[in-house]
Amino acid sequence: MVLIALALAAVQPATPPQPMEVVIERDPISDRLRATATLRSQGERIEIRCRAPDWGDVHVEYHSRRWLARGNILTGQNPVTYRFDDQRPVRKLWHVNDRTASFDDRSRAIAFLRALMGARRLVLRTRDIENHRFDTVFPIGESGGAIARLLETCGSSRLNPRVLS
Repeated sequence: MVLIALALAAVQPATPPQPMEVVIERDPISDRLRATATLRSQGERIEIRCRAPDWGDVHVEYHSRRWLARGNILTGQNPVTYRFDDQRPVRKLWHVNDRTASFDDRSRAIAFLRALMGARRLVLRTRDIENHRFDTVFPIGESGGAIARLLETCGSSRLNPRVLS
């Protein structure tokens, strides 16, 4: 009996998927709109950001609890691998700074957002400052509405048809 209770206590329940949160802010001086959609898991997060005057410019950022391995000395980039559901893994260079990895290339952002909208799970793999490989799993709840709201807020008319179609 005691062994069964210990075994059940050791099994951690899976984190239920949470819907993406969208925060829309207006700059108090310039009245420009900023939108951020956030996906959280285990104290880590993926943020998708845009600003209204820079329509079409969407930034994807991964915020870790760990210090990430430094990128290339000249470019500041480091390879990060991510995978949505059972799709093929994608390994790309991301800009790394302390605990944040990001990219803002338009075609990569479109591919990432499209995959995110249809997925139920995202696994992101990178290395920490001590060169240990680690994975972060993001269970994905409803994300399509949050991404559409983010793009509409920022006036991303160029991205909307390519992402939302």
